[in-house]
Formats: sequence, structure tokens, C-alpha cells
Amino acid sequence: MITACALSHGLFIAMSFRAHAFDSKDVNILRETLHFIVPPPKGEITVAVVYNPAVTGSVQEAQQISKAFSDTSQGVDIVMHAFPVSLDGLNRSTFAAVVSANGAGTPTLKNALSSHHAVCVTGHLDQVESGSCQIYLTSRPTVDIRLNQDATDAADVHFATAFRIMVRTL
Repeated sequence: MITACALSHGLFIAMSFRAHAFDSKDVNILRETLHFIVPPPKGEITVAVVYNPAVTGSVQEAQQISKAFSDTSQGVDIVMHAFPVSLDGLNRSTFAAVVSANGAGTPTLKNALSSHHAVCVTGHLDQVESGSCQIYLTSRPTVDIRLNQDATDAADVHFATAFRIMVRTL
């Protein structure tokens, strides 16, 4: 597990890790994070926002996340198009990245990431800790990014050295 932590007056700040609604600020951070993939995606990419229909609120969270993509300005080099998809439909979809809603961090997700060689981002720390998803990302109250290296290796996703330097290994 790798962690990026905020510094304040030379001390690490302890934070609570409740999931917050993935919003347009998180989408912009995701766009910047994608630049550190080797090789980085360019042009238009599809982002699957995966949900688990068996988990209460997962579908609604996926719809809210998909809307957050339309609420952001698009980048010059990466234009992201998000679409909600159930866990069952994930392997039948084409995508370059995944945002995982509550309850979607399952072996089905992990297998789809491996077969698509795709990066997964979530606001649910438990999914990254379990290795179902690779990156925990939150912008509330400050930006916190955590990377599960074993999960990225399993999906054959590689990050530039600069990205790994910006995060702290636990």
C-alpha cells in the first residue's frame, strides 16, 4: 500500500477515511493522475463507473459519479467519457479506466481490470486495501491518494517514477 499524505508545519495530519461523493474536483484529479500512467492515455477515453446492483445506493452513487464527469471542463490531451455499468456488464464493456462505487470492489472487478489492463479509482478505501481497486482518491478535506501496488501489478498498469515519488510507502 502506498499513501500520499498532506503535510502541515512539518507534521503528518491524521485524517478520517469516510467515503465522500466523488465530485468534479475528484474527476479533475483523476485526469491528472492518468498522465502518470506509462504510457499515458491520450485523446478520448471511456471511463466505466461500475456499481453493484445488490448494494443499496450503489446505482445512485454511480449515476452521481457519471454526472460529475459532465460537470467538469475537459482537458486538452485527455477527454473522458463516463458511463455507468453494473458489475455483470463490465466485461462486455470497453473502457480505459474505472471509477468504482460502493460495493463494486469484488473479484469480478479485479478480474475485469486485469483483462482490460485498466486503472481503477475509488473513494472507498476498503476496495483499495483489499486489492479490488488500485487507487483511493479523495479531495475532502484535502487531497489524499493511496495506491495499492500489488493491484496495479495484477492489472499490468504502470505508473511513472514521478508519481511514485509523490506518494509515501507505508
